[in-house]
Amino acid sequence: MYTGKSNGFPFSQLLPLRLFGPVLRKSALVLASVLCFAAPSYGDCDITLRWDDDPPYFMLKEDEVVGIDADLAREAMERLGCSLSLQKLPWARALRELRDGRVDMLSGAYRTPEREQYAHYSEVVGLVSPNILFVRRSDKARFDFSGLRVLLESDFRLGAQINVSYSDEYSALVQNPDYEKNIQYLSRRESLWRMLARNRIDGVVASRLTGLYEIKELGLSGAIVPSSLVVSNKPAFFVFSKASVGSEFVADFDLALRAMLDDGTFAAIVNRYVCVHGDFGLAEAQTDTGACPLAIR
Repeated sequence: MYTGKSNGFPFSQLLPLRLFGPVLRKSALVLASVLCFAAPSYGDCDITLRWDDDPPYFMLKEDEVVGIDADLAREAMERLGCSLSLQKLPWARALRELRDGRVDMLSGAYRTPEREQYAHYSEVVGLVSPNILFVRRSDKARFDFSGLRVLLESDFRLGAQINVSYSDEYSALVQNPDYEKNIQYLSRRESLWRMLARNRIDGVVASRLTGLYEIKELGLSGAIVPSSLVVSNKPAFFVFSKASVGSEFVADFDLALRAMLDDGTFAAIVNRYVCVHGDFGLAEAQTDTGACPLAIR
């Protein structure tokens, strides 16, 4: 749990950006990143981060929780002089624990008015992985992928996870019994991938990075591929409990993340999990220039 206090001048106040004009603001951010050695040390600081099995963001390897979000959080906390504890929780319970201050930090959170009441949002979006529809390679030309509604009005059989909202459109469509009858619900995404490969359903919605990683791990990269249908492209954020973490700490966390983007650490961490040279499953998603299947910005 976070109990620390800054032992130095807040990193977020080293260069107060409100004093800069628009032209100089970006240069000021770069300079602040270079000055990362001046970030304060937060004494007795231990941040509790929620995790659950969700590769490539979180996964258990040799008794250690690793993954993109786990590694990014560890690196940022190390730069801030904080330790990081991880607590495994399902998503719905994690939101309650964050609200009450028993968990300090979540990753992968969409911005909603309700959550803004009890959570500070990080303002740095370094990784964008949209929710997309995955289909069998043999069916890429079979269906009209112009939208979810069009698919569900056909004989398309969609596989979805229980109590997961992939987009505002999806949440509205599943309230209609005419559409819901074409949806197969399961709790585990692994089972949905296997059903798709066996022609028991026609498509699965998942985060692009999660889907690419999981079908590779299951040995299904040759059979299942991303379609052109983007279900949602909303960014997801790191969030912090207002009950346990101050806005000043969040601002310093953002500057640490920005420094990681500028010095290449952010991309290097992502590439540990989704940009393996010569990997067939991920190479299918790369552009002609060899870029990774994600957006770094």
